[in-house]
Amino acid sequence: AEEAFETSVWFSLDRYRGLESTCGSDPDYNWYHQYRAQLESFVGNHAVALSYMARDSSGGSPQGFSSPVTSAPAVEYVAEKARDHRVVMVNERHHASSERLLTMDLLAPLAEQGFRYLAIEAGWNEDPINSRGYPIADTGYYVNDVVFAEVIRTAVELGYRIVSYEFREYEMDDEQRKAVADEAGLTSSWEERDWWQAKNIVTRVFDIDSDAKLLVHAGYDHIRNYPPTMAHFLRQFTGLDPLAIDQTAFSERSIPEFEHPLRTRARELGLIGEDAVVLFDSEGLPIQNNDTVDLTVFGVSTRYDTDGRPTWMDMGGRRRAVAFGTPECAARTCVVEARRAGFADEVPLDRAEVTSAGRTTLYLPPGGDVVVHVKGLDQSVLAIRNVRVPEL
Repeated sequence: AEEAFETSVWFSLDRYRGLESTCGSDPDYNWYHQYRAQLESFVGNHAVALSYMARDSSGGSPQGFSSPVTSAPAVEYVAEKARDHRVVMVNERHHASSERLLTMDLLAPLAEQGFRYLAIEAGWNEDPINSRGYPIADTGYYVNDVVFAEVIRTAVELGYRIVSYEFREYEMDDEQRKAVADEAGLTSSWEERDWWQAKNIVTRVFDIDSDAKLLVHAGYDHIRNYPPTMAHFLRQFTGLDPLAIDQTAFSERSIPEFEHPLRTRARELGLIGEDAVVLFDSEGLPIQNNDTVDLTVFGVSTRYDTDGRPTWMDMGGRRRAVAFGTPECAARTCVVEARRAGFADEVPLDRAEVTSAGRTTLYLPPGGDVVVHVKGLDQSVLAIRNVRVPEL
């Protein structure tokens, strides 16, 4: 299975699909379901990705909560709360591309408050993203998602410095690692990873700029304030109090039965739509999942266009939907990738899998020249077309 990651994301996906009969029937939350979901998301198959993490249920019970009665746009609410903090942390489920949109939308209002660093778990520190100015496949694994790539492009355009903080074991030998772990009192690989994530942020941000304001995008529990998480260690190292925003508890699942009861109730009340929101109880207090974060966001409810693409791919108006003919895919499965003209090595602006269909919808930046490659799952090039995207 590890060989499946040695080449392009869709070729990896094709090989993972071949493992379905061996691994897919395992009902446990295992590596196959997680990686399959991530790879499906990379080719735009949002609904399929959610289905492979169907048991990614927050569980939960409405007990102890008041029924949600009002809502506020998450971007505006978080941005206002951020005024009292120098570190803002947002998390995601790695298979849900939609959960990268909140961070993207926060970049501009936080930049107005002096935030100039975006720290990502998804990147590799050795990639020269800041000098290059745009993401490529080697920037990091999750950066191969087109939404994550756009987060980075947007950040660079706004003047952020991208900081990759993930722990890479090969950066030191076993003896060095053990010495650090013993000195820090680290007792597990999970604890060691989060300690190093926090340490890397300190070294790559606050040791260089002691007055820095930092936006952190991380996975799942790394942002929670309890030991031994990255957020806990970062608080210890810096004395700063991060504003931690959770998106994983109350966001959409593959079917309503797997969603938190409060999300179900909020949807019945018409409080959830195409933008992330914060919900408030009858006393006007934000509804929280637990006290390990500062705020819990209810993510978007995905709508799909006529070609089955999520409409949130318009990325808050940054993109427009463009009909794209795929006659090469009428009797086969293809992957369509669109890149800016002159940027052949960048992570695509959009990527979609097309099966037995003569067209798809691509979400592209208006007013630009784009080169679209149509490829087979074997990576063969079936067509290359130049597209001029109309202005909005």
